[in-house]
Amino acid sequence: MKTLIVYDISSTKLRSKVAEILKDWGLTRIQLSAFIGELTPQERNDLAEYLKRLPLSERDKIDIFPICIKDLKLHMRIVKGSIKHGEP
Repeated sequence: MKTLIVYDISSTKLRSKVAEILKDWGLTRIQLSAFIGELTPQERNDLAEYLKRLPLSERDKIDIFPICIKDLKLHMRIVKGSIKHGEP
């Protein structure tokens, strides 16, 4: 299932590390702090377990959203005055 991961991390070093981890898991960056890709439920759980061991501050957060293909097709991206529909 497609999985969207977004994060808000104050430390530049840790933020970069999270981005590298997500790339290593085969996810694709779609925004500065957002990645998407195919993960099984077990892979999502394994990744969450791995990420929870990072030294996050009280204010840092990482959100993992499983997204069904039906909903993903409703995606809209607004770029310079236009709206594009479909998967990112």
